[in-house]
Amino acid sequence: MFSLKPSADIQLRVFHPDDASEFFALLERNRARLRPWIDPSAMPETPQAARRFAIECFFNSLDNPMDMYLLYTDYMNELDHYFRNESPPLEMGIWVQGHLAGAVSMFFQQKDGSVVEFGYWLSEDQQGKGVVTRSVRALMDYAAENFRVNRFVIGCAQENPLSRGVPERLGYRIYTTTPKGEVVAEFVYDRVVYGIRVREWREWSRLHP
Repeated sequence: MFSLKPSADIQLRVFHPDDASEFFALLERNRARLRPWIDPSAMPETPQAARRFAIECFFNSLDNPMDMYLLYTDYMNELDHYFRNESPPLEMGIWVQGHLAGAVSMFFQQKDGSVVEFGYWLSEDQQGKGVVTRSVRALMDYAAENFRVNRFVIGCAQENPLSRGVPERLGYRIYTTTPKGEVVAEFVYDRVVYGIRVREWREWSRLHP
């Protein structure tokens, strides 16, 4: 199961079914604040839905998809239906000093993995400490070394300065701005997409250790 440590106090790990209760409790504490910004599909509304979400995250991370049927039939039986995409995302929890504090996702926009997009959210009490910036930076380094990535992108609402701050601190530049291009349930925002090519990232990272 994928795991990465951006720093001594931060661990990124793919959600496991055993994380469902802690994940749901964290969501409940932050739901009202996150609701205008996070797609409802990423915020399960019941403990049962949170467990199904965690199982799907775990299944998406398996190197051999057949293990779902061979090794984890009990988990499979808990799902009403499940279809694994050809390039499933890696959806991870962010643990800070052993406590779940948020989530970060790595999406493969192209089948060949050449474009990787990040999404993230963090509990209110951990904001302003660089947790998400360090997490995304570590994932960028990992992806650049282990996948055939050409470009990283981050898209978010133009009206969300916290989300925009992450790519701006990591050397990304604005690719496009789409009026009313970010729709989160009943909330509609202008969408801004940031990007950076891997060769540019390596140079930026070298100059900003």
